[in-house]
Order: sequence, then structure tokens, then C-alpha cells
Amino acid sequence: MPTYEIEMNGQKFEIDAPDDASVNLAVKQLQAQPPAALAKPALTNPPVEGGYSNGPEWTKPITAFGNGIVDMVSGGFADEAGAAIDSAGSHILPWREPKSYDQALAEGRADQKTVAAEHPVADIAGKVTGALWGASQLAKAGLSPTFNAIKAEAGLGRVTAASAKEATVLGTISGFGSGEDGFVNRLVNAGVGGGLGLGIGAVAPAAVAGGTQLVKSAAAPLIAPFAPNGYVRDALATALRRAGQTPEGITNNMRAAAADGQDMFNVADAMGYTGERLMSTSARVPHDNRQPLAEALMARQAGQGERLANNLAEGFDTFDTAGRRVADRTAQRTAEANELYPAARANAGPVNVTPVLQEIDRTIRPGVNQMVNPRDRIANDSIEGALTRVRSMLSDGNSQVTDFDTLFRAKLDLDDMIQRAEGQGAGNRAHYLSRVQGLVDQALADASEGYVGARDAFSRASRRIEAVDAGSAASRISRRAQDTIPEFEAMAAGEQADFRAGYIDPLIARLEGASSSPTTNKARMLQTPKFEAELPAFAAPGRGGQLADRIAREQTMFRTANAALGNSKTADNLADAADMNQFDPAVIGRLVRGDPIGAITTGLSKALGTLTGQPPSVVERLSRVLMETNPDVALNVLQAGTQQLSRNDQLRARLVSALVESGAAGVPRLTAP
Repeated sequence: MPTYEIEMNGQKFEIDAPDDASVNLAVKQLQAQPPAALAKPALTNPPVEGGYSNGPEWTKPITAFGNGIVDMVSGGFADEAGAAIDSAGSHILPWREPKSYDQALAEGRADQKTVAAEHPVADIAGKVTGALWGASQLAKAGLSPTFNAIKAEAGLGRVTAASAKEATVLGTISGFGSGEDGFVNRLVNAGVGGGLGLGIGAVAPAAVAGGTQLVKSAAAPLIAPFAPNGYVRDALATALRRAGQTPEGITNNMRAAAADGQDMFNVADAMGYTGERLMSTSARVPHDNRQPLAEALMARQAGQGERLANNLAEGFDTFDTAGRRVADRTAQRTAEANELYPAARANAGPVNVTPVLQEIDRTIRPGVNQMVNPRDRIANDSIEGALTRVRSMLSDGNSQVTDFDTLFRAKLDLDDMIQRAEGQGAGNRAHYLSRVQGLVDQALADASEGYVGARDAFSRASRRIEAVDAGSAASRISRRAQDTIPEFEAMAAGEQADFRAGYIDPLIARLEGASSSPTTNKARMLQTPKFEAELPAFAAPGRGGQLADRIAREQTMFRTANAALGNSKTADNLADAADMNQFDPAVIGRLVRGDPIGAITTGLSKALGTLTGQPPSVVERLSRVLMETNPDVALNVLQAGTQQLSRNDQLRARLVSALVESGAAGVPRLTAP
């Protein structure tokens, strides 16, 4: 401590004081002494009542530590607050000598500087403790923008902006509180503190993030092989964050898949693209679970076609082929007709075919043609020939059919003629015959009430058979959903059921005929715009949404398998080569040549070269979690990872906040005049 010599009233005094302020205080005390007191030889190191120098030696580091805490927490205003309390107490307590605020402030600052100079470690420890405590209190109260940004999982840019803002405010306050020479000096120091805080706040998040990543990367090759679980949890939590999902969301997706019969849907599938990339890494890094992983993915993909076929059958509530459906419907129609038509014939009266003959004559006009334009040697055209044959079954020119059974047989023959004409592409002949058919049908209905019911039942059964063919035609790529959906919606419920059978039969045939290679995605053929519109529309009531979800999951499972097993094999080959080349003959060669240092160096470089990235033990455990299909097990593992990551985030947030607060408050304190 320096010694100052002053002269007063012709006497010289030696004063040991740490700075000018303490000297000035000692001079004031000398001036306040009576002349008799000044006649003493000297007043060296005048005592400060209750001051630092009067305390026991063992209390001084504690005082330095406490001063550091209070100084940081108060933002530099602790000395002013302490001086105000000291001055007020000296005027209130009768045993104390009254002192002014300035005198108390000078004494307090002198003590603070002395204790900091004599015990710098305790002072710094106190400042760090105060910074950490202050940061934790701000974070707990939600007043730390930096902590709030990190807790909200904001990016580095937003965290940096929040840190810079917080540090600027704290630096400004601390700078203002650290000033000691008037208001102007405080303003200047506040500006300096704010600027320094801005710089510290802008750098702190990146420095902490980079430092933690550096430490983590450096420690991973040494720690991860022996304690892989923590790294697995960290990798999963990071993956969830990147995928924008939660453990509950992942497991809910897995439970929904299991409820739809897709219990092979695993954690990697539920993660989406992020899960695909993790699975790709797991399948390419050599480890003990690599082969079971690849075999499980290949086996799952090989069963995709069968699963999709079952999904279509369940979604359409149809488990027979279109051919089987037509055969069954035809047999039912025949059995029903054999039961209804005999009863209709038994109760029938005479039939009147005059309207039928008149319709035929309007076309062929046999009497007029024979008289006006004899055609004995000119053959009839196909329409005339067909109508003439029908007329001959109903009349011989003099008499006409009145028996119900005879007319009914003629009607069956007429049905066959129309069917043949349609099959031959003779649309006009079929048209004329159909007009006659309607009149024949009406004549039969007029003669028997039972015939109407039998006819309508036969017609309904026929429409259901035709619906199967309509469904098969609708499944063709050339048919547009804009046409097929209205056609389907116009059908009765029974016809729609048969339409479904005809529609999915060719789709299932395509799935069964597709390649069973793991690289073949059979779900893709069901995800065209046509089928994405038609499948939910044609599915059985209440099954459209489930069918669409099942197809989408099959697409997801293919993407996961393809990311792991497909694409170029270069990465696989490189990983295998590195795995097989763990032993380097150069190490033995150097040992034989008597170069142990070179052998160690070569071995270390080889080891470090193979330890880039996660070690096999971590990847093995990670692969098992990615393949997990039990939602409850997956939830426990994923929650453990997110909790660990949350703890890491909070620790990093507190570290950044403490760095910001200590830097923003401490630097202005050090630079204060």
C-alpha cells in the first residue's frame, strides 16, 4: 500500500492509503482534529470506524466474496446503497459519530477496493456467484430474454438477438451504477457498459454453442463406446426436434397404425423424413444389429403386396373375385326366376299382341310393300329380317298368339336376338328389337300380375350383374374419376356392392402380379390422382379414411426401407471397407523397425479415423429404437431423450445467461474510472 506525505500546520504526516480518495478522507479527518491532537508526533493510517482494516484477518476473504456477490446483483449500486445506510445509521445510533453520505461513500469504496486488491480470487468468485444467482433468478421469473429464447427452441439468430438485447440493458445499468465522478461520468460509463454488453451478448450464444459442441465432439469417441445410452437419447431427441414432433405424437401415430392392423409401423416410419435418414445411417454403419435390421426391412417390404390386397378387400368389404361375383349373381337370378315365373304363368290370362304387331308393321309394312313395290326377288335387310322373324312367332297372318307361355318363350328368344345384335355391333337392329321387346313385356305384364314382380326381380338381378362389369371398366386407367364417381353414386346400394367387387379385382391382380423385390413400391400404383379420388369414394361406408391411411403408411414404410436398402451402394462399400481394415500392417512394420513412437502415432491416427461420427455401439442401440414397434416402449425411450435434451437446453441457457450477466455487469465495473 503506498505511503503519502502531507504537511499541515507546519507538521508532516505519513498516511498509508490505497488511493487518492482515502488520502482525501484522511486529510479531512486531520483537519477536523483539535490543535492539541495535531501536536502529537504523527497520525499514521487513521482508523476508519467499523472499516475493513479493523476486522479479523479470517473475515477478509469472506468480505471480498460477499462484496463480489452484492456488487454483481446490485448492478454497481451496492456502494451507494451501503453509504446511504451507513450515513443514516451514524445519525440515528447514539454511540456512533455522525458522518455525511459522501464520507460514508468514500469509506465504503475504499474498503471495497482494498479488499478486492488483497483477495482477488474471493472477489472474482463472489462476482461469478452473483452472476449465476442473478441469471437463475431472472430466468425463474421469466425476465431473461436469452433464457426464454433458448427454452422456446429458437434458432441461433433469435437467441443471439435476445442475448444482445439483455446484455445491452444489463451493461447500461451496471455502467451507470459503476460511475463515481458525477452524473456525466455515469452517463459516459453507461454508454461504455451498454456497448460492451452488446458485444458480449452477441458473441456469448455462439461461443457457448460452439464450445459445447467442441467438447461433445472431442469426448464422443472416448465416452460413447462405453456409455452409449446417453448419446442414443441425445440423437433421438435431436431427431424429434428436427422432425417437429413429440414423443406422444410419434407413439400416437404408431397406435393408430396398430389399430388399423399395421403393427409393423415403427419409430423410424412415424418420424417421417428424419427417421428415413437415421435408418439410412443405421443400415450403412457396420454394427452387430446391421444384418437383422436389413433382413427385417426386406421381409416387411416383401409382404407389402399381400397387405395392400387385404387392405383393399377390407376397405371395399369384398373378398371374392369379379368372376365369382358374376357367377353367384347369375345363379341367384336363375333360381329366383325359376321360382317367380312359373307362378306368374300359372295365374296368367290371354295375351294381346296386337300393339306388338302394329309396331313391327310400321317398320316392315308387309302389305303395302307387297302391293306397291313387289320384292319377291329382293332380300330383306337385317332389321327387316329380324323383325319379320319376331312377327312370325306372334302371327301367321290370319291369327295371332294369345297364350301367355307361347309369348313368354318368344320374349326369351327376342332377348337372345338383342344380345347377339349388341355383341355383333349391330346397334340399329338391337334398337328396333328393343322397342318391340318393351311392347312384348307390357303384353305379358297386362296378362299376369305376378309377371310384373318376376320381371322387376329379374331386372334388379341383371343390373347387379352389370354393375360388376361397370366396376371392372371403371378401374381402367383410361376412365376418369370425374365420370366414374357420378356413375357409382347413381347406383342403388346393392349395385354399388357389386361395383366394388368388379373395381378392386383388377387392382388386386396388379398387386399380386407386381415384383416382390424390396425396391418395388406397390403402394405407388394406388396413389395416382385417379385412385386417390376413387378409392375413398368407392370404399365401403365408413372405410374410406382408414383405407387411405393404410395406403399412405405403406408408402411411408417403403420410403424407410428404400432409404436404408436402396440407392447407391458406394456408402455401404466404404463403410464395409473401413470396418474390415481395422488392423493396419504398418503398425507392426514400424515396431519391427524399432520405431515404437511411429507405431503409436499410426495406430492413433487409424483409431481416430474410424471414430469420426457415432461409434457402432451407439448406432446399434439407435437402430433397435428405430425398429421398435411397441408404442409404450417407444414412448419411454423417446421421453427420456427429450427430457435429457431439455435439461441440456436449460443448462446451456443458464450458462449463456450467466455469461451475459457477468460479462455485461462485470466488464463495465472493471472499466469504471
